[in-house]
Order: sequence, then structure tokens, then C-alpha cells
Amino acid sequence: MKKKLVIALVCIFALADMSAQETKVTSTEFNKKSQPAIAADFEMSGPIAEGAIKKKMSDAKIKGGSNKNGFITYQEVIVPELRAEKMDVYFKIEDRKTCCTVMMLISKGYENFMSRETDPEVVDKSMMYLSNLRKDILTFGYNDEIAKQEEKVKDLEKDLKKATKEASSLAKDKSKAEGKAAENRNEIAKLKADVDNQNKTLEFVKAKTGTVDQMNAIKKEISKQEDAVKSATKKYESAVKDDADYNEDIQKATTKINENQTEQVKIKAEIESVKAKIAELKGKLAAL
Repeated sequence: MKKKLVIALVCIFALADMSAQETKVTSTEFNKKSQPAIAADFEMSGPIAEGAIKKKMSDAKIKGGSNKNGFITYQEVIVPELRAEKMDVYFKIEDRKTCCTVMMLISKGYENFMSRETDPEVVDKSMMYLSNLRKDILTFGYNDEIAKQEEKVKDLEKDLKKATKEASSLAKDKSKAEGKAAENRNEIAKLKADVDNQNKTLEFVKAKTGTVDQMNAIKKEISKQEDAVKSATKKYESAVKDDADYNEDIQKATTKINENQTEQVKIKAEIESVKAKIAELKGKLAAL
């Protein structure tokens, strides 16, 4: 029985030592005076730590949390985990973007700050309190990041929906261009046949002979037929140019469709990546 009791006490003291190792007694400047404080490092940014502290205090119905002279301030409050009487609690956060140091100062009021020498029990409880903040800060940070990533998924899904809609529009544009190109190719064939016929007619007219009076009429007929050849040729060449333009439109549409497909693949991959990150964050959150 005594052996079990000793083992239990050793475990308790070991846990207390682990918590103590996460926090340290230090000092910081408050109203231009050095005051006793306790500090701990956390693997989250300063804004996350601040949000977590304010949420924890708010959830505990502890009013305050205004930022004064670089300190998150709670005056004349009772924090049951620390002390049954009212006191002032100050938090100072030194941000290093991906991590931060949180310093905690406790006062009986009127800047009568408590230290390990004057109030060892309260300071020890404060060290444990600050150490336990790690879970609150990590929870707040993970939830904040999960919310951001979920919002990112929504934005990406909107982008994917937009890209899918654009793909449908591009497919219609390509189909329309292909339809016009097919119609134009049929028109080219007809216009080419007309050019050939007009040239044959011209050759036939040029082959005519007659008297001097008849030759004047033949010349007019030749001139008229030459105009007909020019007109038919102009229409044919215009249709050939249109064919090149339609093929260019088809090529552009094809390029845009390929780019759109690549973009959709990219967005889908990013969505899966973000969802995997969310799952990882939720796993870390569940493990706390």
C-alpha cells in the first residue's frame, strides 16, 4: 500500500515538474518599473495567444481584457484556479509570428505584484495556470486555422464551379466555330466551282469571232465576263480567308479549353490538399 502511495506521489510531482519546466519565473517592465512575472513559450503566434486568453477569460465569465500599455488587463477579478480573493491579472505577449512568449503578472491591487517570495502558493498556481494555457492556445489556433482553411475550400469550390461553367461556354464557342467552319467549307466548294465556270465562260467568250461590228459586242461581253470572274474570285478568296479565321477561332477555343482543364485539375488538387490539411488539424485538435 505504501509502495503504491509513493509511486502515486512521484507521478504527481513529476507532472508538476513538467508543468514547471514549461514556465519560468522572470520579470518585466510595468509602468517603468521591473515587476515579477512568470513566462512560457507557445508554438502559436501572438494574436492567436491573445485570442485564446481572451476567450478563456470570457468563457469563465471574467470581465476585462482591454489592452493597456501593451498588457491585456483584468482588474479586480477572481480567477478561482489562482486565488479566492480579487486581484489584478496582466498578460504581456511577445510575438514572433510562428511562436510567442506569454508573460503573466498578478497583483493584489494598486500594483502590489505578487512574487514567489511574497506569495509562493499563488505563483505556483499561476505557473500551472499558464502552463495549462497551452491547450487553450493550441485549441484556439487550430480552430482558427481550420476555419480559415474551410473558408479557403469554399473559395476554391467557387473557383471550380466558375471554371466548370466557363468550360461549358468554351465548348459551345468551339462547337459554334466548328459549325461555321463546316458551312464555310461547303460554301468554298460552291464558290470554287462558280469561279471555274465563270473562267470557262470567259474562255468561251474570248474564243468567239465575228465581223467588226460583232467584235465590239464580243469585247463588251468579254469585259462583262471578266467582271463576273473577278466577282466570283473575290467571293471565293473571302470565303478562304474566313476559313482561316474560323480555324484560328477553333484553335484559340481549343487552347482555352486545355488551359481550363489544367486549371480545373489544379483547383481540384488544391481542394484535396486543403482538405487533407483540415483533417490533419482536426487530428491534432482531437489529440489535445
